[in-house]
Amino acid sequence: MAPPIPPIDVAKAVFNMLLTRANQGDTALPDDSQRSILTLDSHINAIEAMWAFLVTKGNDHLLNLRQYQNTLAPIHTLPDEVLVDIWLRCVEDASCQTSQVDDQLNTLALVCKSWHRAVLDHPVLWCHLQDTCKSDRYNKWALQRSQKNPLHLRLFAQDPSVSDSLMDIAMPECRRWKSFVLAPDGPRKARVRNLHLGMLADANLENLTRFEVQSRINEGQPHRIPLPPTPSLRELKLERFPLRWETFNAPQLRALCITWLSHDALSFPQLVHLLRSTPSLEVLLLRKFSMRTPDALPHHNSPVLLPRLRALDIHETPCKDLLYLIRTESLQQLFCNPVSLDLWKPPLCPILNDLKSTGIIKLTYRDAIHIVTDPSPSPMEWRHVDSGLPMEGFAFTTPKGAGMQDFLDITQWVVGNFGLDTIVNLELGNLRRTGVDARELPVQLLDHIPAVCTLTIHRGVNVDALFTQLGRPKREPSGRLHWPWPQLADLDLRNSDLIEPQILIDLVQSRWGTSSDAPSTPETSIKGERPPRLKSFIAPYKFTEEIRRQVETLALESKKDSEEPSDFQL
Repeated sequence: MAPPIPPIDVAKAVFNMLLTRANQGDTALPDDSQRSILTLDSHINAIEAMWAFLVTKGNDHLLNLRQYQNTLAPIHTLPDEVLVDIWLRCVEDASCQTSQVDDQLNTLALVCKSWHRAVLDHPVLWCHLQDTCKSDRYNKWALQRSQKNPLHLRLFAQDPSVSDSLMDIAMPECRRWKSFVLAPDGPRKARVRNLHLGMLADANLENLTRFEVQSRINEGQPHRIPLPPTPSLRELKLERFPLRWETFNAPQLRALCITWLSHDALSFPQLVHLLRSTPSLEVLLLRKFSMRTPDALPHHNSPVLLPRLRALDIHETPCKDLLYLIRTESLQQLFCNPVSLDLWKPPLCPILNDLKSTGIIKLTYRDAIHIVTDPSPSPMEWRHVDSGLPMEGFAFTTPKGAGMQDFLDITQWVVGNFGLDTIVNLELGNLRRTGVDARELPVQLLDHIPAVCTLTIHRGVNVDALFTQLGRPKREPSGRLHWPWPQLADLDLRNSDLIEPQILIDLVQSRWGTSSDAPSTPETSIKGERPPRLKSFIAPYKFTEEIRRQVETLALESKKDSEEPSDFQL
């Protein structure tokens, strides 16, 4: 069916027909022809006007449709509460950096009218005050926009006069302070100690939950801050900035971090008193500050009870006496460097019995003994959170010069507390070797840590006896052969300097060689009971290419071996 012809086309067709007849000499026109032509002209003009009106109306509808589509977009369907929560995260990220919060809010408000209205109508967005904004007028206006919501102050101290001005503006509203952070940034000439922090002594900080103050390295030890009682304080971080501990009172403290304090900034009795006054403490970090401890510790009969302590990090800080005092029931992470070897001697330090580990353990013994769980959580990620820590683990580093007996004591403690199959990565070396002295590895390591998968040997270690025993299986009562370290898969000897080629050749022939290659012993001549070959092997650098190739041929698994299941059964 053909589409209908528009009326304007019909009128034009009739008019053209009349003109054609007139040009052909047909003068027999109706008497009212002139009137008919004028009538048709008026109809044509009306129809053209109607057509223009409809086109304009259609364009308006298309424009409205596009606007409706924008309105129905997912970003415009979000309620204001969700948008404000997203914006608040942007503001918090900006407040932790030197970027200005006012610029961030101004950018959000210029997106559209609805966003502009939402930014101004939610006071929670105006609660982050920074000294990077040097306009007192804006800070007063933002303080007014925040209404009665909690305030967050962050000072970068790029200009002490600006920081003091912001504190003067916010001090009348100190009761609303929820967090106070002084994190220096900018040129070295800025002096944090010039800030008038003494005014905090008379402030009402009953709602403060976070207090963090740092100082620069080149400023020396600043004056002690007189912090008034803070009954709601949850997080306290001090870096090169001591408090007047005599007036400190924070019974609800959850996270405490103290870094880079001088020897007279915090004494051991003050620290013990501080911990006893914070029974809800969950995270404790003590890093790189000297502390005088009494010669005779009078606190053995009075332990420090921290039942909720989950994470403890003591780095380059006298910690032996403190570890003996702490009692906890929920410890998940423990980091100590260095930690006294006396902790593993009888009587065993009680906190070692509270450790938990869900992963494998790497044990390193070179100049000091280092033991760490894998995967190892990073202490820098610790923050007070309501939920538990994402993983359990620990890391110890003993003082330099640890002996072989200390190493054996620690390995026995690990397998006794966490099981025989926990230590899978073993790294041995001897950085203090002088002359012909070398560290002799005892054969009992094969029984103490039977689940080793990765073995790394460095300079100054004699493994002759260990490798000899490693190539000799034992007959079990069931009649099967049991090989030492049956799960050994990676052997790295690149830095070793005391391994003779013949010792290594005898090891690979007896452990992975054929019956004709192996020594003539009844234990090693049984086919099909050898352990799996190595997945990776690195020979000592001093070995010749011929010896290296000979050892790799016997010790490394071939592509065919890796595809076929092994006949060896543990």
